[in-house]
Amino acid sequence: MAVDAALLCMALFWASNMIVLKWLLGTLPPPVLSSVRFVLVSAIGLSVLAAQGGPWKVERRDLPRLLLCAFTGVSLYQVLFMEGLFRTTAFVSNLLQGTEPVFALLLLWVTGVAVLRRQWIGVGVAFLGAILFFLQDVGHGVSVAFGAGDLLNLVSALSFAVYGLSSGVLFERYKGRTIMAYTMALGAVPLIFWSWRDLLAFPWASLEPRVMGALLFSAVLPVYIGYWIWNWAITKKGLAHASLYIFVDIILSGVASYFFLGERFGVQRLIGAAIILTGLRLAR
Repeated sequence: MAVDAALLCMALFWASNMIVLKWLLGTLPPPVLSSVRFVLVSAIGLSVLAAQGGPWKVERRDLPRLLLCAFTGVSLYQVLFMEGLFRTTAFVSNLLQGTEPVFALLLLWVTGVAVLRRQWIGVGVAFLGAILFFLQDVGHGVSVAFGAGDLLNLVSALSFAVYGLSSGVLFERYKGRTIMAYTMALGAVPLIFWSWRDLLAFPWASLEPRVMGALLFSAVLPVYIGYWIWNWAITKKGLAHASLYIFVDIILSGVASYFFLGERFGVQRLIGAAIILTGLRLAR
């Protein structure tokens, strides 16, 4: 029960973050937004680790896995996700993250981890509900709008699934604060190289306090705390279970986008939400 309550909070953080990020993209270019957020998260993570007196040591055998987590969960994921979000709506971006549970089950299956039949069925049903969210009425027919931003979001979901598969092991072997600090810091380095031209060119003196407040919110709740909950839940109930809450994130993001961004949320999406919830129930 405690794990599911924490995952629900995580989904709320991530859904609200989608709205905040879409708003921030009106002021900050994607590379600047990603690098600044994760420099802040890295500073938070390292400060927490230092304040707690470590532990700082990670065994040599786990360094490749740690680097993989930093790359797939932070560097690659952020480049793909932020560029994708910049090119499409907040709702569609979050919707395509719904492919992460599908990728997670496939990765578990490929690596020899048992996946229950009900999990396949539940995720399949929930994903069909997510597809219904993505269908757009055109005249008397129905079509699917799919562009470059959507492709970037799709690949980012695969990257995050790889991260989830790898990070759970590290959270079992080490303190969460240790892995969070190193993963965020190592992952932020490539983001800085990706964005350095934009960072130098950006007019920092014109940055408003509300923008800084939004950046801090996005760094603390959705990333530092949200990632921690995600990894902790994987160690408790497994990647397949934690990934189900990506679908909860989709529904919450759709509701938030309707109220704050004016995006559509009609009967079709209500039906899609009902199907998603049915799938979640089947998979649990």
